[in-house]
Amino acid sequence: GEKCTVFVQVILCQYGWTNFGVQCYKFFSRSTSWIAAEVKNCIKEHANLASVHNEQENDFLIGLLPSTTTRCWLGVQDAVEVSSWLWSDGTPYDYSNWCSNEPNNLNVENCGEINWTTDRCWNDASCSTSMGYVCAKDL
Repeated sequence: GEKCTVFVQVILCQYGWTNFGVQCYKFFSRSTSWIAAEVKNCIKEHANLASVHNEQENDFLIGLLPSTTTRCWLGVQDAVEVSSWLWSDGTPYDYSNWCSNEPNNLNVENCGEINWTTDRCWNDASCSTSMGYVCAKDL
């Protein structure tokens, strides 16, 4: 028979990062504010805080968190204009998984976290709250 040559290009995330779709993700357990997580820590990794665009990505991110982790920053914020939520990586805000009665802007909450309560849904929190975070970058 005829010979067939297949070229397989394997694109891997760097060590410690996990691939999903066209991005690499990493959870950082060191508690920090939303601003520090995005502007100092993720940027240093050539990444942004993770954005979520469908249920599969949301489930993947929750699966990335250690079972002991209850709070974790996402890259969503409405600090520019209240109730106008934006992703820090500039991608469209086209999916959300807010808990019931969230976001509620209680005492000015402009940043979003995933994995709030046992429902593992999103909550708006004060951006200065310290918690872990997930960075994401393109392959």
